[in-house]
Amino acid sequence: MFGISREKLADFSFADGTYLTTDVPASLTLDHAFECVGGNGSPVAIEQIIDLIRPEGTISILGVSEYPVSVNTRMILEKGLRLFGTSRSGKADFRRTVALYRDCPEIPMYLSRLVGNTVEVNAFPDIKKAFETDTKKAFGKTILHWNL
Repeated sequence: MFGISREKLADFSFADGTYLTTDVPASLTLDHAFECVGGNGSPVAIEQIIDLIRPEGTISILGVSEYPVSVNTRMILEKGLRLFGTSRSGKADFRRTVALYRDCPEIPMYLSRLVGNTVEVNAFPDIKKAFETDTKKAFGKTILHWNL
């Protein structure tokens, strides 16, 4: 797990290792990487992944950016990397996740540390409130608890 804040990285207790993006061991390499930064940080994160990943590695782009993101196609081609992206899950993904939670009941507890806010949605204005809350927080996902 890579990040820019030691405090935030501490929330990823389930990860095999955590590293500040500015202090990655020179010997560290990756076979597969997931970019989850999104926004203005995506280009920097993707570039660092390309630098660290081994030839024929896989990069999954999950972070959503509102702006076009430039990538180093020369190194992608030289290393024979595979890039793919997704920002939505389907029914089959949901079923596999539920099965995984049954097999490993500790996973939801670990992931709960990544929740920044929970907003009760009882009417349309609550949705607006949830999105405004989400854009103002520094870390974590916002959960919408639908009461409709």
